[in-house]
Amino acid sequence: MNRWPRSITGLLVAWMVAWALPAAGQPSTRVRMLVDFESPEAIRLSPGQATSHLAPTANGHTLQISTQADAHFPRVRITPAAGGSWDLSAVDSVQADVFNPQDVPVRVLMSVDGPRADGQHDCSVSSVTVAPRTRATLDAPLGIWHGESRPLDAAQVASITVLLDRPGRGHRFYVDNIRALPPGFRVLDELAGNEFFQQLEPTLGRGINLSNMLEAPREGDWGPRLEEHYFEVIRAAGFDAVRIPVRWSAHAGQQPPYAIDAEFFDRVEWAVRQAQSHDLQTVLSMHHYEELFDRPEEHRARFLALWGQIAARFRNDPPGLCLELLNEPHGRLDAHLWNRLLAEALAVVRQTNPTRKVVIGPAEFNGIDALPGLVLPAGDGNLIVTVHYYQPMTFTHQGATWLGGQAQDWLGTTWLGTPREQRAVIRDLDRALAWSVEHNLPIYLGEFGAYRKADLASRVRWTRFVADEAVKRRMSFAYWDFCAEFAAYDRHEDRWINPLKDALLPPAE
Repeated sequence: MNRWPRSITGLLVAWMVAWALPAAGQPSTRVRMLVDFESPEAIRLSPGQATSHLAPTANGHTLQISTQADAHFPRVRITPAAGGSWDLSAVDSVQADVFNPQDVPVRVLMSVDGPRADGQHDCSVSSVTVAPRTRATLDAPLGIWHGESRPLDAAQVASITVLLDRPGRGHRFYVDNIRALPPGFRVLDELAGNEFFQQLEPTLGRGINLSNMLEAPREGDWGPRLEEHYFEVIRAAGFDAVRIPVRWSAHAGQQPPYAIDAEFFDRVEWAVRQAQSHDLQTVLSMHHYEELFDRPEEHRARFLALWGQIAARFRNDPPGLCLELLNEPHGRLDAHLWNRLLAEALAVVRQTNPTRKVVIGPAEFNGIDALPGLVLPAGDGNLIVTVHYYQPMTFTHQGATWLGGQAQDWLGTTWLGTPREQRAVIRDLDRALAWSVEHNLPIYLGEFGAYRKADLASRVRWTRFVADEAVKRRMSFAYWDFCAEFAAYDRHEDRWINPLKDALLPPAE
């Protein structure tokens, strides 16, 4: 513990300096510090099912929080000592630094509370999963964010609560530098001179997902089937790559050696060869291994055996083929288990593919917020980190049948590209960029898209803005999807939906 504050303080100070600098072209407005734990008399700590104290660091103090395994919602509420409230009406979000000194991840939540907060109303709540022995940033948006009106009255913030949600085990972590972030900050501007960012290349370029085909339980079950001319039209349009989602788990034995069905294997290889023959880089991804999400320990050996077969089959392929270990880990395959399993799977792949690019994303559905919980094996220079982006869900998934009745309530949601809507996207992608630069790893936006029931004009505006902002951050991307429910291509009419296609590609010269 005594060594952590000395080593982490430098990181926190450097991080804070970067955020305190004004963005290019923006007013010289600095971050407003709310609580830095250097003036204990200015705040009141109210622990609930947790213990807390101010721990010394090389340059001051930080808040240490400890919890027990049987605590359901251990928390520490922070309020001004003199009573009253914080006026955050001109603030976009409240941020805090979190450090996890443990050997297991911890998911930390922060609630910015009004005087009548109850965990659902009059508050704004965010979370972040922090990997072992690493730091992360909690970011709680205020006001109208991603099209959703937060019920909190930001002019009367009575407290800030740090908590865990049914952790199931004891934890110890640190919180510091709780601050209010005004509009206008762009990580991209601050990183313009960063050496890693300057040499960063979007390896996979602009791509598109061939979804709902080989990832269906059986090809055709979800509508589209993979056709040879799809590769031709994708390349002719100007795309650089395709991502091919595959449900390997539906076509393999249930007992050792877990052999993949030969006919299905041939079909997948055919798809890879089609992409290669049309000069398309390819990401071959494992999708919908539902049993692994539900029973990760039970399916560990099968998952590794599948990757042993896949990697061996494509061991002699050109470097334009990338292997993606698993799409959207979630459920019982939490960050702790996934970090362990991905290292084992990567080792299996490396036995036959020592230098092939391997794509790996964080747990919690490959969400940007889950990046801080991702732990990758050190020393592997051929990794690409993937994230998925569908914010705001009320827009991108309106009417999506698999989300139940709530998605029907979202029908009619538009995305107009207002400054606030754009700023929400920028802030999300900036978090991914900051993580990328900190870890010297490229980011692949492996999925983003808006469901077909959204109005086309809004879909085009959102798609173009996300694609353009990703490119500015030197991220490769793959739009979701080619010709299924989020389609940029009308398979019935056998033609592109040109406004969407054009939104994904560089402007014609």
